[in-house]
Amino acid sequence: MKLIAVCGSARKEGNTAKMLHKVIEGAKSVGAETEFVNLFDLNYKDCISCYACKLKNRKPSAHCALNDDLRPLLQSIEQADAIVLGSPIYYANISGQMSSFTNRLMFQYLDYGAKGTGPKPKFFKTALIATMNGDDESYVARGVKDTLDRLKEMLGHTLGSCELLTLTDTVLFDDYSKYVYQMPDLEEKSSRVEKIPAEDLKRAFDLGVRLIRER
Repeated sequence: MKLIAVCGSARKEGNTAKMLHKVIEGAKSVGAETEFVNLFDLNYKDCISCYACKLKNRKPSAHCALNDDLRPLLQSIEQADAIVLGSPIYYANISGQMSSFTNRLMFQYLDYGAKGTGPKPKFFKTALIATMNGDDESYVARGVKDTLDRLKEMLGHTLGSCELLTLTDTVLFDDYSKYVYQMPDLEEKSSRVEKIPAEDLKRAFDLGVRLIRER
């Protein structure tokens, strides 16, 4: 069993990366092989609508035709059993790098038939982790929940299944005094000992276990 964690954050030791590494820890605890990939280490484009993956003579599970740094990752994913995507929330949406990646990942398997998905090599278990500075109330009020629910639905429909895990009210800086930050929660966040609460790290760990065990 193999799990691949894909990080769409430039902060390699940030909240998103830490949650993904906890998922990996959980998957390893039940015997899975794991791989961690940061999209900011790769040079790639968004889908360019070339439609090469939609040609009638394509292979049953054709890869995206673009030959860039994403190609090896897309090929590696086809050998995996579980995929976990992690992204910070910027302006009520996932990062640009993660958006471009999910476009490339999903579109190669989509057709224009009645079911809306084309052939894929296997049923994938997927999960999406999203981290954001805003609290639970703003997560809903600003439309982030609706956006992530739609992405979760598309990932599940295209790849097989998808679980959503969110981490809200995150700590952004090691030292808030160095930055312009005038939000009401400044004092609480600047004095918080644990950047990520233990119960949230456990949720990520348990997700890794679940993705491998429950098949």
